[in-house]
Amino acid sequence: MEMPPRYGVALAWQLAVAGYMQLVVWVPLGRWNYQRCCQTGLAQLREGTLTVVDALPLALFVLPAAVFWLGARRQSRWMTAVAIVATALWLLIQLISWWPPYIFGASDSWARVYERAFAESTRVLPKWGNHLPPDALHVTLQVLLTGAVVSGVRALRNPASSRPPPEPEPRSGPAR
Repeated sequence: MEMPPRYGVALAWQLAVAGYMQLVVWVPLGRWNYQRCCQTGLAQLREGTLTVVDALPLALFVLPAAVFWLGARRQSRWMTAVAIVATALWLLIQLISWWPPYIFGASDSWARVYERAFAESTRVLPKWGNHLPPDALHVTLQVLLTGAVVSGVRALRNPASSRPPPEPEPRSGPAR
């Protein structure tokens, strides 16, 4: 089955999220994805320390895009809706995790996690006192997740405009 055009835009956003996550989880990109506590997948693979338990969650980042693609190909609104809900929940977790500690100040436990994992990452926002900014990796992820959710909801809400217009009826006139 052919995928409706509006679903193509939403799929592009889903693939951008999946591709970005694979890039930042597997490939060392300097301070962009540096986490003192955690090595990238390729570093673990190179050292022989990557296990199935480590790799499986990395593969799960592709799941929403795969479900959305399959749903769009089959024109299954419920499958695409499942992928959009999963992506929206992921975005919600990102927003709740990063923005309250930045806006209102971080708890001691979040400050310890931040120091262990994100203190040396690339920042795009200033840090002041116990207001710990999201790193650039996560701000970029949140932008991509927002694009995936918004475009996915648009595709689901306007299915009629996602289909090409019907062929015009042939006019029957006098035979010549």
